[in-house]
Amino acid sequence: MRLFRQRAATVEIPPDILSGIRAGILVCTSPRSGSNHLAGLMASAELGHPLEWFGGRRLLELPDYPRDPRAQLLRAVTDGRSSSGVYAIKLFASQFAQVAKKLNLPASLPNLRYVRLTRSDRLGQAISWTRARQIRRFRSTEVNHKPPRYDGGAIVDSLERILMENLAWDGWFAKNGLSCLSLTYEQIQQDPRASLKQIARLADTELTWGTISSQVSKSSATQSMTNGGSAFCPSTPMLRASGIARATSMVS
Repeated sequence: MRLFRQRAATVEIPPDILSGIRAGILVCTSPRSGSNHLAGLMASAELGHPLEWFGGRRLLELPDYPRDPRAQLLRAVTDGRSSSGVYAIKLFASQFAQVAKKLNLPASLPNLRYVRLTRSDRLGQAISWTRARQIRRFRSTEVNHKPPRYDGGAIVDSLERILMENLAWDGWFAKNGLSCLSLTYEQIQQDPRASLKQIARLADTELTWGTISSQVSKSSATQSMTNGGSAFCPSTPMLRASGIARATSMVS
């Protein structure tokens, strides 16, 4: 029986890896916030590869991916790093809570800066997340495993979980007195170049414009955040009946 909580460890980055790091970006977000789209833009701009290096998709897609958070951290600052020397990580608040039990990420990640990514249309985000979990398709390049169906209760559950993710991040930043660059999915969709400029400024680096144009042109085609067909999207009366409209007003 443990009477005292074990202190989270700080990982020492090997000198040969540390010497190649210019800055780090931690994208603090929640599911279906547009983080996959942002990751593609950042990678094209040499602003790191903000993937779920601490579990999540890595564990699902790569059977031999390490389970040890220390090894995952080293993968993040190496495989998640662009040639510019900027590495990037994407984390949901729920993932961060698990990693924080073992690792002190802010103390372990060198030259770290923070991007807070949210989505203004929280109801749309909840619908998108519910649909993605139903058909098990989280990216536009993946195939549907089964057709979606309307489930008001599941949408409300998704909305509540998104709210808790956002509250957890907001509380953590306030508690630790940390500043961040706040972006919304809608801002990125409207002007991706301006968003990338802000991120580059945060990382104290210059943008690499060579491949950005092609990535930006795919913005409308990517549609990783789409809510799907009208058969899944609820009508206004259905929203009112299921209580989703009331839940949305609570988080506005």
